[in-house]
Amino acid sequence: MLGLQATIQALLDCLTQFFSYKKVKTENQDDTEIIDDKKGLKNSANIAEQIIQIALKYQNEMTKFDRYKLNSLVKRFNKTD
Repeated sequence: MLGLQATIQALLDCLTQFFSYKKVKTENQDDTEIIDDKKGLKNSANIAEQIIQIALKYQNEMTKFDRYKLNSLVKRFNKTD
């Protein structure tokens, strides 16, 4: 009889741990999403900087309007860093 009670108690403890884990995981889900979003934004910013460097190489071949637009966008991008 003592073994059965210990087994039931162990099973209940296991279920309690499982539900506690699920609750904590759900609570931390927002933090994980924020961290993932931040990594994605950093990666996007790095790609944008590479695109800007390539575009600036060909700035002299652009029309005056395109050069103006490029410079304006580069300034706006650098302002948000």
